[in-house]
Amino acid sequence: MSGRALVVGVAVLMWAVPAHAQHRGTMEFGAFGSAATFDNALSLKTGYGGGGRIGMFLEPQLSVEFEDAEMRATRPNGLRDVNVGILSGRLVAVPVQAGALSFLIGAGAGVSTETNFMHTYGVDALVGAKLALTEHAALRVDGVMDWLANQDWKSYKSVRFGLSLYRSPTRVTHIETVVTPAPAPIMLAHEDSVSAAETRRLRDRDNALRALRDSLRNAPVAPSPADVAIMEARIHFAFDKSVLTDSAKAILDDKIAVFRANPTMTVMMMGYTDVKGTDAYNMKLGARRAQAAKDYLVAHGIASNRVTTESEGERQQIPNTPGPAGQAQNRRAVFHILIAPDVISKP
Repeated sequence: MSGRALVVGVAVLMWAVPAHAQHRGTMEFGAFGSAATFDNALSLKTGYGGGGRIGMFLEPQLSVEFEDAEMRATRPNGLRDVNVGILSGRLVAVPVQAGALSFLIGAGAGVSTETNFMHTYGVDALVGAKLALTEHAALRVDGVMDWLANQDWKSYKSVRFGLSLYRSPTRVTHIETVVTPAPAPIMLAHEDSVSAAETRRLRDRDNALRALRDSLRNAPVAPSPADVAIMEARIHFAFDKSVLTDSAKAILDDKIAVFRANPTMTVMMMGYTDVKGTDAYNMKLGARRAQAAKDYLVAHGIASNRVTTESEGERQQIPNTPGPAGQAQNRRAVFHILIAPDVISKP
């Protein structure tokens, strides 16, 4: 069984996704070796073997999985060894993640069969961890405790160590061009995300920002080049996170000083993501990133009406940014500045 599971896992490696960054619909294929000890009352002692698992992520921190573990078990009193099969299904959560290391907890149910006499069922609990080896594979170790319902809740314990590989679902992106009335710009958007109401909202926002720019054009004081450079500085986020890092807070602290020195300044913050995950998820993630930056500014005394937020999600990737380093550049919040007498707006 373990050999077949390993072949299946290697076959899907070419479609894999990062082992430390699973999204909804990602499949896990695993193979493992196992060792078990049994309650003496079950007439079994120890077992060794292997098995395989297949799972699917319902959320980035929650998956459902099914396992088949086959082993050769010894028996007491000189009785001959027997084959034991364990079939189980469970929910597994990731409560803690630190870099490439993820900790696992799970619970489920299963059935056990022994060659001659034992056919039983029960519940199980799992505690484990996985360590990402590459962007596509992880080592995984689990400790599993099973309680057998029709054997007076007698138990057996097993340890499993093996390799997991990951495959993401196919995702098709539709793009259409929507032309707004002149002089509004042409907007590119996903077909399934643009409605008439959204188009009107974006057009009204552009008109309001244009009116604000015109009202500020005759302001007596223009910002210095140094202030403009500070306000154009981007902040970046960790993968799948909207929490401000220490470096992001330092950049925002510099912007707060410029805000206070330029009372006519208004900023629109745009949140972006890399291309991992669905379009709908990334739009929400981009909005949370922009809102996190706004909340920090407002908490430090900047009026809320001087800061607006938008999300582009994954739609405007920085050109020529392949690989993990490029993805990190795209996890950003960009500051579009409206300030007298000019408008600075760089994506």
